[in-house]
Amino acid sequence: MASESPPVYQPKDAIGASVRSTMIVGGAGLFLSAVQNSLTRQNVTGWGVITRTGGTIGIFAAIGGGYEFARVAAANLREKDDSWNPAIGGFVGGSIVGLRYRSFPAVLGFGAVLAIIQGAFDYTGGKMTGFARDNEVDEYERTEQVRRNKRRPIEETLQELGEGRGIYGPGYEERRRERLKQRYDLRGQIDELKETQFDATARDAAVTQCLTEITNLSNQIRSQAHDTASHDQRTYNETIKGLHDQLQKVRSEIAPRRKFAFKPAPKPVPVGPLPMVTGEVPIIGHSSQSIEDQSSQDRPSESAGTSSSPTSHSFANISNTLCLIPNPIHDGGGIVLADSSCCVIKCPALIQSLMIKEIHKSMIVAGPVNGAAHVRSLADSVLVISCRQLRMHDCRNCDIYLQCSSNPIIEHSSGMRFAPLQDFLGLGVPEGAQTNMWDQVNDFNWLKAGHSPNWSVIDLASRFGADQWSIIQGLTEGDPVDTVLAMLGIN
Repeated sequence: MASESPPVYQPKDAIGASVRSTMIVGGAGLFLSAVQNSLTRQNVTGWGVITRTGGTIGIFAAIGGGYEFARVAAANLREKDDSWNPAIGGFVGGSIVGLRYRSFPAVLGFGAVLAIIQGAFDYTGGKMTGFARDNEVDEYERTEQVRRNKRRPIEETLQELGEGRGIYGPGYEERRRERLKQRYDLRGQIDELKETQFDATARDAAVTQCLTEITNLSNQIRSQAHDTASHDQRTYNETIKGLHDQLQKVRSEIAPRRKFAFKPAPKPVPVGPLPMVTGEVPIIGHSSQSIEDQSSQDRPSESAGTSSSPTSHSFANISNTLCLIPNPIHDGGGIVLADSSCCVIKCPALIQSLMIKEIHKSMIVAGPVNGAAHVRSLADSVLVISCRQLRMHDCRNCDIYLQCSSNPIIEHSSGMRFAPLQDFLGLGVPEGAQTNMWDQVNDFNWLKAGHSPNWSVIDLASRFGADQWSIIQGLTEGDPVDTVLAMLGIN
């Protein structure tokens, strides 16, 4: 520790200090004089450093010598080594600068400015980095003292910053292993479904959680596809598909067995032309009556007369529902889908015509359609279809995966995105169709030369991959619709 008594001042050599300062600062003046001489426009010799700009050397040498002599002399006279000594030296040095102007105010002004600068600089430590540390104080003890004064409880730090970045609370490793297991051990979570007893609600919640985790993992892989090698992408897609297959297998194992019951024999369909069905047909999975049964009940008897109009099956007012239309429908009629939202409609049937109107935030899988598919007011949805002709009116923000043997037509529509339908679902093609003209879209509202701004092609990175097609292929009764739509990117 430092002594409590003030240190005894030791006199210094003012003459020697001033000579050294004169030589150092004079050398700086010589360098500046040489620069001035080299920049002059006149043709001068090397002696111009002394003959032309030698005054610069003299001024610098006088300032350095005067400052150092006055500073040391003041310290010897006052017997104190404080900030007043550099201030006195700065006043003398500044006064020498003011002498060049031959004005007493200039002498006082330059002296005062330099005195203030030198005194303040010495008072704040005499270094650009501030005060020097006391060498007599142990650095380890000083650091520990600072830590003791500023240390905060670990619980308060964890509450504000959270764990990580070198800050860990008790039991961190166990919690970390549990989090990693819950997030990435999807196979283990799926296997646990078989070992745990669930009621119906808990079972559906556990399956939904697994589906959500698989979806999140698939979305992460898709978002980093541009930075991933093709071999790794195939490996990841196979892994995702394996997780889907494993989950479907476990679901079939843990699902409660259905009670045995005799199925009623199908009623015979009357021969002859069939009239138009005016009523709505119940959705499969929500009624025990089939489409053929309902249609036969609504038909009049043969004695009442016949009609030449084909049968049309109507599905309307579907919301938050998975609708599976039976395959096949043999009556040669068409299908009407209307006034529905937030649903999944799957109709892999050979039909003659398809009418879609007023459907929002849904997914529709249909085809092959031997005739025309008319779509009106479809919004924020995905349409997977194989048809002979496609006409779309008043639609917006739709993705269409299309197999079409003629030019698709859009009118009063915007935000339409098209992609070719790869036959992952086995929909097939209409009878006699040879080519797929999915990207030769005619926009009746764009008559200018060039591409219409109302439709575009879905880029490869944004199209459905093998995992999404696997989800669509494996849709069964009871699947949570909101989870399926979220997995397919329909929000």
